[in-house]
Amino acid sequence: MSTIPEGTNLKEGQSWNAQHSYVQTKGAMCDRAALLAAYTASGVSETLPWLKEQAAQGVAVPPYATFRLWAADKKLKTTPVVSKAPAPTAPTSLADVEAAYKNGINSLIATLEKREQELSQELEVVMNDLAKAREKLTKFD
Repeated sequence: MSTIPEGTNLKEGQSWNAQHSYVQTKGAMCDRAALLAAYTASGVSETLPWLKEQAAQGVAVPPYATFRLWAADKKLKTTPVVSKAPAPTAPTSLADVEAAYKNGINSLIATLEKREQELSQELEVVMNDLAKAREKLTKFD
C-alpha cells in the first residue's frame, strides 16, 4: 500500500489507488473503447504496468479490477461460443404467425401494466412525501 505522492491533485471522480499506486478515475468517466483499443494496439500482455503508465501520462483510467473485467469482456466477445440449443423455428402458417403476434402483444401489455403499477406506487410515495413537506412548511407560517 502506498500513499498519494505530495502535490498530486485529484480531479472530480478521481481517487488514489493505494494498492497499485496510481490515480484512478471512475469507470463511467473513462473512455472504455479507446482504452481497450490502445491496450490491444500496445501489444503488452501485463495490464497493470500498462494501466499505471497510462495514468502517469494523465490518461483517465479506471480501477485495475474494472479494467481487467473490461479486457476479459472484450476477449470473450471476440471468441463467440456456439450455442447447442436448437434454433427457434419460424412460424409456417398464418395461424402460427397470428398466435406469435398475439403472444407478443399480450406479453407487451402485461409488461406495460406491471410498469404502470410500479409507477403508480412510486407516484403515491412521492405524493405522500410532498404532503409531509407541505405540512412541515405550513408549521413555519
